[in-house]
Order: sequence, then C-alpha cells, then structure tokens
Amino acid sequence: MVLKHLPEATVLSQNEQPQQPADIKLLNKGLPAQAISKIRVKTIFLTKKIWNFMLEAKDLKPQAATGYRIKKIFGNRLPGFKKPIVAPITTHEIRNEKYFLDMIKLQPKNLANYDALAKFYVDNDNITDAQDIYLYLTAHEPANAEYQAKLAYCYYHSKKYGLAAEHYKKSIKLDSTQPNRYYNLGLSLEAVENFDEAVKNLEHAVLLEPAPKYFIGLSNAYVRQGETEKAKSILTDALAKNPSHALLQEKLDSLLESELKNPEEVAKKSQIG
Repeated sequence: MVLKHLPEATVLSQNEQPQQPADIKLLNKGLPAQAISKIRVKTIFLTKKIWNFMLEAKDLKPQAATGYRIKKIFGNRLPGFKKPIVAPITTHEIRNEKYFLDMIKLQPKNLANYDALAKFYVDNDNITDAQDIYLYLTAHEPANAEYQAKLAYCYYHSKKYGLAAEHYKKSIKLDSTQPNRYYNLGLSLEAVENFDEAVKNLEHAVLLEPAPKYFIGLSNAYVRQGETEKAKSILTDALAKNPSHALLQEKLDSLLESELKNPEEVAKKSQIG
C-alpha cells in the first residue's frame, strides 16, 4: 500500500469551495482534451502547475480529441484499466515528477499513469497536487472505489473531514469489503463530532478484520462518547486476541490509570442504571 496510515482525527470542519464542471476547469488548466471524457461532474479544482506540466510533457493540442471521442462511442469503459507503460530503469534513475509526466506523455489516455503520479505526490507529502489528480480521476471513473478512497484520503489530510467522509462513503458503497475504509470513515466522522456514526463504522472495521489499530480506533471513539467502560472492554478483548501487543496494553493501562485519578467519576458511573 502506498498511502500512509491515517493519523487520529482532530476536530476541524472542512472549507467548501465554489464548484465548476470538471471538464471545463481541466481544459482551462491546459490538460489535453483527448484525456477528457464527456462526463460533466461538478467538483472542486484549484489552479495547479501540474496541468501545465502535463501539457508541456505531451506537447498535444486540444483539437486532438477526435480519436478519443470515437472510442468512447463504442466502449463503456475508459482506458484506465491498462497498466502504465514502464520505461527501462537504470541503477541511477530517480523516479521524480518528470519521470511520471514522461509516462503520461507515452500513454496519455491511460488513467493508471495519472494514478502513479498522484501516488508519487502522496509519498512526497504533496497532498494538494495529489488531490487535484484524484478529483480528475473520480470525474472520469466515478465508479472506481479506489479512486474515491484516495480522494477521501487527500481531503482528510487537507482537514476537509466532511468531504473525506463523503468520498469514503462512496468508496464503501462501491466496494464494502475493505475494513480500512470503514476505519478511515470512522476517523473522518469522529473529526466532525459525529460520534454515533463513527462508532458504527469502526465497529464494522473490527468485524471485518480484528486488527489492533481498529480496536484502538474504536476504543478512542468510545472514550470521546464518554463510554469508558466500553472502551476498556474493547481493549481487553483485543488484548485477548493479541496478548503481546504493546500499544493495546498501553492504551488500556492509560484508561485504568485515568480512572484511578478520578475515583469520584468512577463511583458516579457505577450508580447509573
């Protein structure tokens, strides 16, 4: 997996931006028109250097769109399912931005090449340019669950948690088998203080895969809900399955220590019900 593990959410709301049809915005950026489908999806785009780089790399004109449009008439799928062309690599070659732009030049209609460039940006903490590419890819293939999840990841790291949750939900609707997407959706919802929905999704992640990080995420959400006993129970169950996991033990010890420091609150809770 290229994308790094998401950090625990902090409570911040996303900033909405004006919307404009994706194909018009991309043409304005200089992206060659043969790489643009007839899909007109309203989305958020900022003016970024990447599209000018692509135009220079490919040396293509907007009028070159005819061949692409003819292909679209006879096929329902965009050509993003092919593997990207990979140039021979020498021991001294560095896969920098220019390398991936050259791959796009070799095969400009292959959406996988754009995905590879976006991954490069993510690995180099350039989330803004990666987000622009995934906006473009989801406009072309809105039914691609992976692209939706990666766009959500970019929104999360841009602290636009509501948009992150929206696109994680889209990715789950398209593919409900990936526990990490439920986990990330849970973190996004927790960041906008929708704790009930956050818990539901984190519980589903644990159900699909009883991984320690999912148990920890769920216990954190319970704590934020004020359900400390449930949080302890979750961590205890997780430790039974992973007895040598240091972070699980540390989290449980921290909760127990917190209770010892606040005996009045513990006594109060024991009287409820």
